Amino acid sequence: MIAEAGLKGWATPMSDKQAYEKGIEQNFEYWGAEAHLAEYLSSSNYNRVGTSVKYDHTTEPSATFSVKYKDAYTGANGTAQIAYPSNTIYKNGTVKNDKLTKIITQKYIASFPYLPLEAWSDHRRLGLPFFENPAVEQPIATMPQITSGNYSKNQLNFFPQRLRYPSSFKNADQANYDKAVTFLGGEDQIFTPLWWAKKQ
Repeated sequence: MIAEAGLKGWATPMSDKQAYEKGIEQNFEYWGAEAHLAEYLSSSNYNRVGTSVKYDHTTEPSATFSVKYKDAYTGANGTAQIAYPSNTIYKNGTVKNDKLTKIITQKYIASFPYLPLEAWSDHRRLGLPFFENPAVEQPIATMPQITSGNYSKNQLNFFPQRLRYPSSFKNADQANYDKAVTFLGGEDQIFTPLWWAKKQ
């Protein structure tokens, strides 16, 4: 969070780069992986969405990356060019490797799996970190907005808007539960925006 604040020019106790690298260092220390820290911090290799680790490496990746594979039927080795996905929520998909993508990607890695709501909040406000949707082979009853025709796109309405009210609330106070649901203007579901949320 200090790295993001520093990047925005806010008053911080260290620079954005120092905070970024310190955060990664502390995460490596937590997991006992300090031996790999220097190599990791200097890596300009792109991940599967086109973001590298090295803070000052902001060169955008090419449109595709090469992967090697072995055909399971013939046993033949081959290569394929895979397109980087387009994160249209963040800067209309034009940026994959700026400093903010690095900061939020490393924040996500450091907080996984303990702070999923933090990652959800970052994704809602920034579109970062970016995740590809899985292929949809049949309709998903609880997520009707994702279809086999649009799963490869990135849309705000693909992401949960809220947590459902706990069942204990409904069981203990049906009248006020019903009143709370009316404020939503829709059903008590994860894709119904909060009543005070800005409508898209």
